[in-house]
Amino acid sequence: MQLPCSVSSTATTSTPAAVAGEPQTGLVFGLGATGSWDEAAVGSPVVRCYVGDDEQRWFMWYSGRKADSPAAGGVDAAAPSSGLTGVAISRDGIHWTRGSDAIAGSRGAEAAADVGACITPNGDWWTFDTCHLAPGDVQVLSNGSVSGGVGVYWMFYSGGDYEAVALPEGYPDAPGQGVEGLRMRPGLAMSQDGKNWARIEADHHTGALFDVGKEGEPDSLFVRSPQVLAVGPRDMRMYYTSWDVNRRRFVVLLATSPDGFKWTKKGVVFDPAAVPAAVVAASDDENDAGGAAAAFDALGAATVSVVRDIDNRQFLMFYEAVAADNRRSIGLAVSKDGTSWRRYGAPVLEAEGGSAPGAWDGGDVGSPCAVSMSAGRWRLYYGGRKQSGTGPWQGIGLALSVEGGPAFERVPVQFRRRAVKTEQAAAGATA
Repeated sequence: MQLPCSVSSTATTSTPAAVAGEPQTGLVFGLGATGSWDEAAVGSPVVRCYVGDDEQRWFMWYSGRKADSPAAGGVDAAAPSSGLTGVAISRDGIHWTRGSDAIAGSRGAEAAADVGACITPNGDWWTFDTCHLAPGDVQVLSNGSVSGGVGVYWMFYSGGDYEAVALPEGYPDAPGQGVEGLRMRPGLAMSQDGKNWARIEADHHTGALFDVGKEGEPDSLFVRSPQVLAVGPRDMRMYYTSWDVNRRRFVVLLATSPDGFKWTKKGVVFDPAAVPAAVVAASDDENDAGGAAAAFDALGAATVSVVRDIDNRQFLMFYEAVAADNRRSIGLAVSKDGTSWRRYGAPVLEAEGGSAPGAWDGGDVGSPCAVSMSAGRWRLYYGGRKQSGTGPWQGIGLALSVEGGPAFERVPVQFRRRAVKTEQAAAGATA
């Protein structure tokens, strides 16, 4: 069980480089410098805080790619920013140390500062992840050492090959031709330090943990955004998303495993359009949605962040909600058992466009990652882009739950973007 990190921390490194004339509210991690491995796309954040005896250690695994990457273009319709996976480190989860190239594989005293691209597309032609990949989840699984981050790191990720697959009718912003990398499958890699990874070749002939579904099944197109929870002895659960060709929307599915290697599919467990919306009566964000067609999540949940709410003994699902016009926001659903979900009827975070034209995340927000903090507070890391509905994520933002704000099932539903401070002011800032 990962322990909550403290709410306050002292900034020790500089804030993200600002872009002249553009609002940067919320941005904690922008595109890499020209020539870097992540110069053209940054997204899919997986953020973890590990509590040691006298410090907090923050890791962020994320996807990115260069401008001339083979994965650029059509793959963004299904997996924005997917390409390579990299790692960055931080002391506070706000100011990050990153690398412009592949990690060096350093050992000893230099290992702590070794950051950059850590998993690249597979060179074996027959594998499932030859074109692109992106992290879905990272868990430290070991006996009695999970909270300290000193066990074995398990990364569950999605990857695609060069098979050209046509996006089905009804898919939002389909490019109109076959898309290489669309047929994503789930994979597993392991590490002793969170930086140097070894792929685990599973039983499927491509090395994936399991295959996509058969024609007509709800996960026949791809398996994306794998989130894994170790709920109990021999009870591991993977939540993942796909496009259901029959429903014509994104859905969340479940697979279970006794060991993390062999998985059994259980089918769809969350379809926003099929779950009646519930709202907080006193919330300024109340949204009756006006029926499924007008809902912020009418086309389902494209990616998810599933976490345990230890304080309230329940499961939380922050999800990338897709509206009928393909606009992306972040929604919330709550469950007591991890299978039956109650859906909050309004976004907990929307694009910044209306209140801040030209913002780095003014088009869409999505690809959420929720981190539990002390005192019942939450951090919500997310991907953002300027234009709605198309292209890669162009940065990673941070929104903080509002203390004393409205709640749904005892979970905060009001989040505000972290204000960007100058480097001098940040030296005494708190998260």
